[in-house]
Amino acid sequence: MQTLQLRRILAVVLLCAVALCLFGCSKKVDVPAEATKAAEEVAETAEETVEEVAEEAEAAAEETAETAEETVEEVAEEAETAVEEVAETAADTAEEVAEEAEAAAEETAETAEAAVEEVADAAAQPAGDGEALDDVTVAGWHIVAENVQVNSSLDNISVALGYSGIETSEYSKTADEGMTFCMIKLLIEKQGSKETIDWENMLLTDGDGNEYHRIADEFILDLGMKRMPGTKLNFGSNEGWIAYQIPEGAGGLTLSYAFEAETYSLALGI
Repeated sequence: MQTLQLRRILAVVLLCAVALCLFGCSKKVDVPAEATKAAEEVAETAEETVEEVAEEAEAAAEETAETAEETVEEVAEEAETAVEEVAETAADTAEEVAEEAEAAAEETAETAEAAVEEVADAAAQPAGDGEALDDVTVAGWHIVAENVQVNSSLDNISVALGYSGIETSEYSKTADEGMTFCMIKLLIEKQGSKETIDWENMLLTDGDGNEYHRIADEFILDLGMKRMPGTKLNFGSNEGWIAYQIPEGAGGLTLSYAFEAETYSLALGI
C-alpha cells in the first residue's frame, strides 16, 4: 500500500516537473496556446492528484493508527486476562498447598500426641500391674522384677507412675551432678531358702564392669511410693522400690545377687 502511494506521488511530481518546463519554455519560445493550456491542465491534474494522494495517505495513517490502537488494547486486555488467570491459579494452588500443609500438620500433631499418650500410659502404669520384667526362683527365693525407672530428677514420679490416692507431691529429689537414679521395683518372697538377702550384696553392674550398691533410699517414701525394707530379708513376702545412683549414660545394666547355691542375675535392658 505505501509503495503504491510512493509511486503515485513520484508520477505526480514528474508531471508537475514536465508542466513547469513547458510553462517556462512558453515564456521564452513561442509555444502554441494549445500546448500552454495542456500544460496548465496537467499541472492542475497533478495538484489534484497530490491532494488526493495526501488525503489517502492521511486516511491510511489514521486507519493504521486506529488498527494499532485496537491491537494494543486487545493485547492489553488479553495480557490482563492472562495475568488474572495466572493470579487465580496461583491463589488456588496456594490455598490447596496451605490446606494440605495444615492437614499434614494436624495429622502429625495427632500422631505425636498419640505417641506421647502411649508413652505416658506406659510410664504411668503402676508397678506390679501388667507383665513383669522378670520372674524367677533362685536359691529358694522367688524374685519378680516389676518395674525400672532411670531419671536424674524424681520430682513427682509417684504421680507419673499412677499411684492411687496421690494427686501431687511437692517433694523433689535430684541426683548428684553427672549422676542419675536407677530405681527398681521388686517383689521378693522366701520359698524354703536357708539364706538371707543382704542388700549390700545386691549389686548393679554396668557394661564396663563398674559395680554400684543400693543407696540410702528413704526418700522413696517421701515421694509417696512403696519402699523395699532396708534391713536384711529373712522370711515372708516383701515388695517395694530400691534405688541406685549411677553415672549418666551408663548402659548395659545388670542387677545381680550371689547366693551360696547360685547367682541371681537380671539384665535391665538399659
